[in-house]
Amino acid sequence: MSETAFEMFVSLVLLLGGLLALAFRKRRNPLIGFRVGYTYHSERAWEKVNTFAGVFSVVYSLFLLALAFYGVSRNIFTLGVVGFVIIQLFIGLWMAKREYELDELSEEAPEKPPATGKTEGASIKPYLLTQLGFLAFYLLLVALLWDRLPERIATHFNASSEPDGYSGRLWGVIGVPVLVWLLPLVLTLPAKEPAFFARANFYPRNLGAWCLFTTVLSCGLVSVFTLTLLYNVGIVPSNVISYGVYLFLALLVFAIYRLLTVGGDERV
Repeated sequence: MSETAFEMFVSLVLLLGGLLALAFRKRRNPLIGFRVGYTYHSERAWEKVNTFAGVFSVVYSLFLLALAFYGVSRNIFTLGVVGFVIIQLFIGLWMAKREYELDELSEEAPEKPPATGKTEGASIKPYLLTQLGFLAFYLLLVALLWDRLPERIATHFNASSEPDGYSGRLWGVIGVPVLVWLLPLVLTLPAKEPAFFARANFYPRNLGAWCLFTTVLSCGLVSVFTLTLLYNVGIVPSNVISYGVYLFLALLVFAIYRLLTVGGDERV
């Protein structure tokens, strides 16, 4: 599949998703739409948020189609897609919480489901600061080693620890790592709002354990990017990256184990 065809495919998938969100904006369901605890609890929140999500997705998909026809690089297109995800996520969550609270204050509000008992959020500030510290350390290292980096750097390695994927210096050592680092950060934020998980198929029994899991994920990802950076300046051999990945996976398994076994009142 050519680069333009791939970009058009992604844009059309986004367009279809937006149309489906609009079609189901008045019918709560477990498959289609902006589905978080707030929208499950309130018909008003479901309709308002999914109307926004549908319209925004349709409009943004047309923008992405225009980029694809114009022939922008995949890096620029990817940044556009990431921008869509971040904007829709944050605005959608803000709208969902706001509409849910307005619904609760309304005299005409429907009867709410019984409380689950999980009403207090976790203190996420230490975890967020730790994750920010990981990124700051990595970016400091990038700044110190920038002049030693080649214009094209290795960004992917096969099972034999041999590089088989390359990228430009700016995108490879800053663009991709920062975008990937955002994933665990965004996953940490819902721990402050337990209603985000309410009525979801997965609800962590201990929100502190959830934050530990996302922080370990952040640490592992930054560690792998750091080893890749050191490889590209000739400080470490490529097989060290493989060892780093194995260690990261082991720590991640431990964090998942704690997530699944720790009790709701236990300290992490």
